[in-house]
Amino acid sequence: MVTGKGELPLGEVVQAFHLEQRARGVSPHTARAQAGDLGKLLDHALRIRWASWEVSPRTLRGFALELGDRGLDPASQARILSTTRGFFKWLWETQRIAKNPASGLRNPRQVKRLPAFLTEGESQALLNLEPAVDFPTSRLACLLELLYASGLRVSELVGLDLQDLYVEERTLRVLGKGRKERLVPFHAQAAAILEGYLRFRQAFLEAKALPASRALFLNQRGGRLTATSVRTLLGSTLETAAIRSRVSPHALRHSFATHLLNRGMDLRAIQELLGHASLSTTQRYTHLGLEELAKTYEKAHPRAKS
Repeated sequence: MVTGKGELPLGEVVQAFHLEQRARGVSPHTARAQAGDLGKLLDHALRIRWASWEVSPRTLRGFALELGDRGLDPASQARILSTTRGFFKWLWETQRIAKNPASGLRNPRQVKRLPAFLTEGESQALLNLEPAVDFPTSRLACLLELLYASGLRVSELVGLDLQDLYVEERTLRVLGKGRKERLVPFHAQAAAILEGYLRFRQAFLEAKALPASRALFLNQRGGRLTATSVRTLLGSTLETAAIRSRVSPHALRHSFATHLLNRGMDLRAIQELLGHASLSTTQRYTHLGLEELAKTYEKAHPRAKS
């Protein structure tokens, strides 16, 4: 049985939702996002003159269509509709409405963006930018080389401890998503750069009289380097190398996968190296491999030459 709570003005019900969310301890960022999303829903409801929040699924789909008509990108629409579903679920669970009209509300189809990546030439230019002559330059060189040599996520890279290195075997022990461990190999050149960084790292700690740290990559205070710092370091390096500014540290992971695929590595082997739970995630790179395949096809097929 529905209570009389739904008879309150539409805006007061939204405020009650926000108050309950804050009491549950949602972050300020989430609270601001919810307020903006439900503000759009409330504006629509008042303009269309909804009598209450007891609306039909068809009426709610009208709101979803309006978001598209306003030119919002699919990701923004999806976020607003996700908040809308959460709001209507709360209305139903608190017995403010008899049925949940948002249970079947779907997000717009997302545009599949191809992962950004560097060409092999751009990768070489980035990695050969400047020699490692001290702690900061050796650290940057090692960060870049390992990102490209192993395909690690930035969070995985900065999470490495000294005990995760098997330098002689040229292998890293990586803690990935879902706290799943995997072993990732790296090549001889990356091993040499890593060993050079470790020497500069030790000298840095001794010169600054800093305590020993288990973290592989350190900041200037001797603490663990953060993913944000890596992104900042790489951003300025890309600028110096005059490589496209839109490329992020994650692009080196994409480049790693793309270049291995283009050179013939099996997709399932790449899946293992990247730590993807599903092969479908790794298959995002197949379009890039197909570009090379198409070029080979054009050269080899007897009928293609016409």
